[in-house]
Amino acid sequence: MTADVGDAVARMRAWGEARDWRGWDPYDALNSRLAPPTALGRRVFAQAVKLSPVNLRPALLIRPDWNEKAIALVGSGYARLADAGDDTARTHADRWLDWLVARGPGWGYHFPVQTRVFRYEREVPNVIATSFVAHALHDGRRGADARAACEFLVERLHNGRYFRYLEREDELVHNANVLACAALARSDDGDLRELSARSLETTLAAQREDGSWPYSERHEWVDNFHTAYVLESLAHCRGLRPEVDAALERGVEFWERELFEPNGRPRYFAGRRGPHDAHAYASAVDAWLSIGRLDRAERLAELLVSDLLDREGFVRMRRGRRGVAFVRWTTAPAFKALAGVLLGRSRAGLD
Repeated sequence: MTADVGDAVARMRAWGEARDWRGWDPYDALNSRLAPPTALGRRVFAQAVKLSPVNLRPALLIRPDWNEKAIALVGSGYARLADAGDDTARTHADRWLDWLVARGPGWGYHFPVQTRVFRYEREVPNVIATSFVAHALHDGRRGADARAACEFLVERLHNGRYFRYLEREDELVHNANVLACAALARSDDGDLRELSARSLETTLAAQREDGSWPYSERHEWVDNFHTAYVLESLAHCRGLRPEVDAALERGVEFWERELFEPNGRPRYFAGRRGPHDAHAYASAVDAWLSIGRLDRAERLAELLVSDLLDREGFVRMRRGRRGVAFVRWTTAPAFKALAGVLLGRSRAGLD
């Protein structure tokens, strides 16, 4: 198993480095000049490009590019490999963390976004990308830079009660709130940690009787990778409030019961069998690692490799499909997650 994960990490790393970690994204259709101007048209256009069995991006003049969240995941992956004893990885971690710091504080996506929840333009800072960058800086032991990222989250993306997705958008999105809370919780600054604890309260209060969280105040769906974000974040926040541990335990029970198949593969939505999406595999590996279940992380990492790793070295988006080689959605999160398994094994003395 260890050799399989190590080989998979090496293959993903070689694939990414050959492209300098540039790539396409499932949601980059709005980078095309042919994108419609209306909200509905933009959503339909983006979904058509995302779901097409043929990669339409070259014909639409959409270029592979760097994505700041993807690079944060890559930076975390290299930092984990360095901590696991790979001396060649430290230089790569420093390069990409320097690249992120030079583009901050405040990070976003390299394409405009139009969803049923939000619309925002390319490079506009959002709490997801900024939180992942903050976590990458923590992983790379860049304390001053991580603090600056956390201060941006507080100054620009906090509304006094919780962390909002965008600066002028106050809908409470639970995974977004707790990802930022976890970034602050990893700080050694007492004021940041106290603000993290207070900001958790709205999400802790929204946990349902069955242990789940809805995506947001207005959107009731429950899926695997957003739940994994919440659970991983709460694991980082243990000790901030007594109620965090109980919420985490109930959340894990729901997640394990409703969002995995008996064979261990992650379901996309609660109560449904498929699709088997790479982002759910990788996010779940990271959540299991944060919870302290290396055994579950290892098993899921093994499934990720067998189900989704392409012979070329990238990670396919869906099990059973050839698909497009993405970075932010598939290969970068898988690289980080599997590097985390190697680090977990190293720390446990299993290598």
